Amino acid sequence: MIQRIQSVFLLITAMAMAVFLGTNAYTRTLSESETISVNAYHVLHKVGGLGTEKPIYYVAVMGAIAVLVSLVAIFQYKNRIRQILFVAFNALMMGATLAVTVYHIMKDAKEVGTGGTESYEVGIFAIIVAMISNTLANYFIKKDEKLVRSADRMR
Repeated sequence: MIQRIQSVFLLITAMAMAVFLGTNAYTRTLSESETISVNAYHVLHKVGGLGTEKPIYYVAVMGAIAVLVSLVAIFQYKNRIRQILFVAFNALMMGATLAVTVYHIMKDAKEVGTGGTESYEVGIFAIIVAMISNTLANYFIKKDEKLVRSADRMR
């Protein structure tokens, strides 16, 4: 059923990944006029009014796939084995999204200039929240499947 706790966790996963898609993951301020920001779509290096952009749209595609898989998994409540497969695939997508985002932070954003203040923004923490809620959803799906199988044995 849709009102089960695993559906709530899958919805939290989808919302957290949507937050990742809409916010910055990392910002670094080198001076008042020079900033570097990383989000799901690009690495943006602004100097004054000018900016250079390195597009990384594949990260946004991976994040969007994670959102869609989470939403599809919610409605697979009648087939828990398939739901477990969707959740496992989603964990791989989110792990890959986090890894690629951290790679771009380390390679593209931290190698430019020295000093300045850096901060990890809401986007990077949203992926972590999504991964935790996805893991909790997986736990409760497996628990539900175990309960159903034990009830079948009693018949």
